Amino acid sequence: MTEEELCDWCEEVLQPYLDRELNEVERAEAETHLAKCAYCRDRYKFEEDLRQLVRRSVVEPMEPALKAKLSDLRLEL
Repeated sequence: MTEEELCDWCEEVLQPYLDRELNEVERAEAETHLAKCAYCRDRYKFEEDLRQLVRRSVVEPMEPALKAKLSDLRLEL
């Protein structure tokens, strides 16, 4: 696979990777790619941080400043 194809594949398996749904071979391939690719590693970090934020928001009230930032990011459809 080309590097672009690996990034596309990594994008597809990022959520299953975070959910620990990949088999051992897929997990190893994803980890190898993440170790080499800064772009995909940044995407992984973003998704992981977002999951942690969501988990915390269930038990902690959201700070008003964060709530405002998220509101500003909302897109009109």
